[in-house]
Amino acid sequence: MDIRSILGRSGERQGERLLRRKGYRIVVRNYRCPPGELDLIALDGTTVVFVEVKTRASDEHADPQDAVT
Repeated sequence: MDIRSILGRSGERQGERLLRRKGYRIVVRNYRCPPGELDLIALDGTTVVFVEVKTRASDEHADPQDAVT
């Protein structure tokens, strides 16, 4: 496994832990479909939440909203 894959998996685990601490229930991890993959699908009460984790190796671009595409 290359360093980017290791970093990505680490970020996904951290994202999952954060969501669980905030009361979300993780329903699916690494959901694959024809258009691509979603890192996490969770429930917040009755709301379905789709999560794509963006992990960074540095804080050079520290504003999280800069990673949203």
